[in-house]
Amino acid sequence: MLSRLLISALICLPQLLAAWGANGHRVVAQICYDNLTPEARIRVDDALGDNYLAQVSTWPDYIKAEKGWDFAKSWHYMTVQPDETPSDVAIGNQRKPKIDDVREGIELMVDILKGNAEARGRMTDLLAENKLEPLAGSLDATALAFLIHFIGDVHQPMHVGKNRDLGGNKISVLYFGERKNLHSVWDSGILEHERLSYTEFADFATMHTRARKAQWENAPLAEWISESIELRERLYNTLYDRTDRETGLPEFSWDYQHDFLPVVEDRLAAAGYRAAALLNGIYK
Repeated sequence: MLSRLLISALICLPQLLAAWGANGHRVVAQICYDNLTPEARIRVDDALGDNYLAQVSTWPDYIKAEKGWDFAKSWHYMTVQPDETPSDVAIGNQRKPKIDDVREGIELMVDILKGNAEARGRMTDLLAENKLEPLAGSLDATALAFLIHFIGDVHQPMHVGKNRDLGGNKISVLYFGERKNLHSVWDSGILEHERLSYTEFADFATMHTRARKAQWENAPLAEWISESIELRERLYNTLYDRTDRETGLPEFSWDYQHDFLPVVEDRLAAAGYRAAALLNGIYK
C-alpha cells in the first residue's frame, strides 16, 4: 500500500510531460475535494486509505517511467486535427478495441467507480497482463487517481492538440527570456511563475470563479473538450502577434502572463468543479 511518505517522495521526482505540472494537478484535486458532498468525501477517503486526493493526482504521470504502464500513456491526451471534431475522433476510436485517448480514459474510470463489472474487469485484466499492482492495493483508488488527473489533462488546451507539433511540444518560444516550448509554458510555466503553493492557487482560483461554478459543472465532457480546442486555437493565433523579428521566436513576458493567468485559473477551477460534480453524482 502506498503510504503518505512514498507519495511525498514521488512528488519530488522530475516532471514527465505532466499537464499543468504537479502543482496544477494538485490544484484541480484540491478544488474537487473542497466541493465534494460529505457522502462523496467519505467514499473518496475510504478508497484512498492513507493517501490524499491531491497527492495521488500526480501519480498517473510518475508511473509513465514504468514500462508496464505504457498502455496508459495515450490516456493523457487527445489528438483532434483542425479538420476534425471531437465526435469524429470518438467515432474513429469506437472501431478500435483499446482505450485510445483521454476521453475514453475518463469514461473508463467513471464506469469503474460506478461499479460497472465490464469496466472493472477490463482494468483488472490490464493490470494482470502487465504485472502491475493497483494504487494503494485498490482498483477504486487507481480509478480515482486516474480520473482526477485526466480531468485536469483534458482542460489543458495543449493536451487536446494537433499531432504535427505534438501538442505544442515542437513550438519553441521565449518565456521571460528562457527558451521553452508552448506545451511546457501551459503545463507549468504560467502557473509556477506565480510562486504560489497549490492550496494558495486553489483558493485564488475558486475566489475568482465561484459565479461560474454551476455553469461549468453542468457541462458534459464533450463541451470540456471543445473548450480546450477553442482555447488551443486562440493560443496558436497569439504566436504570430508576439514573434520577435530578431530571434524569430514568439516572446512571452509580463503581458502574456497578465493575459493568460486568468485563463489558467478558469481551466483549473472548471476542472476541479467538474470533477467534484462527477464524483458527487457517482457517490450520492
